[in-house]
Amino acid sequence: MRPVTAAPKGVLAPGAAAQRFRLGRYLPALESGGDLAAVVEHYWVVAWDLTGQPPYVQRTLPYPAVNLVFERGRTAIYGPMHGIFAYELRGAGRVLGIRFRPAGFRALLGAPLTTLVDRTLALEAVFGAAAEGAEAAVLAAEDDAGMVAAAEPLLRRRLMDVPPMVMEINRLVALVEADRDILRVDDLVARAGLGVRALQRLFADLVGMTPKWVIRRARLHEAAHRLGQGEVVDLTTLAQDLGYFDHAHFTQDFKQVIGQSPSAYREACARKNDSGDKPE
Repeated sequence: MRPVTAAPKGVLAPGAAAQRFRLGRYLPALESGGDLAAVVEHYWVVAWDLTGQPPYVQRTLPYPAVNLVFERGRTAIYGPMHGIFAYELRGAGRVLGIRFRPAGFRALLGAPLTTLVDRTLALEAVFGAAAEGAEAAVLAAEDDAGMVAAAEPLLRRRLMDVPPMVMEINRLVALVEADRDILRVDDLVARAGLGVRALQRLFADLVGMTPKWVIRRARLHEAAHRLGQGEVVDLTTLAQDLGYFDHAHFTQDFKQVIGQSPSAYREACARKNDSGDKPE
């Protein structure tokens, strides 16, 4: 399998996370059949062994995406989320996740993605009878590659032709994440060749979130990544780089979503990187 090489910006306090669990991320095989690579961003595997240790809560800043997660007794489809996702790791275990491209799950759901925002669905709600036995087959696999191979047939059975607009919206979201000059909806409109309202309707239908939210989330991902890595950067300069009016607005936005001010988050990550202890 081809590993994802880019750092996972959504994992908060990445230094401590690396001490508690293994995260493997893999790109879909181009020859895997159908249009899986057009709708699946990547597969991810989290494996941990905290036997004899206290539970650990990992916090994640979600991307604008649907995740299908195979976990013993808790397998589900997780829609795009506005807030932080917190998950408690205890004992030993492993899960397989499938992160879809921002508009990718629309090709499987058959309904606007707004219906899935901040919600979870059982596999059967989307995949019907084909979901029976899927969890057991995936989790019985010996390694990461085996888990992915066991999950892919479920996707292929449901996947239909991928509409061109799904591909276009995926391209625009990727552009937002890559181009730091896209700071406002008007910036994205100029690159999309669509009107504001047309773009908003497409994002609501295919992504479930507004273009403004997607841009804001991308900027917060960048901020959390740079601060979590211990980058020495003036916070006022960082706020300006991310398109905020001033440092105060950046701090307010960051704290509202992450739960800590940028400076407190950076300090907490530094403490965890040094000691492995969970910050308060």
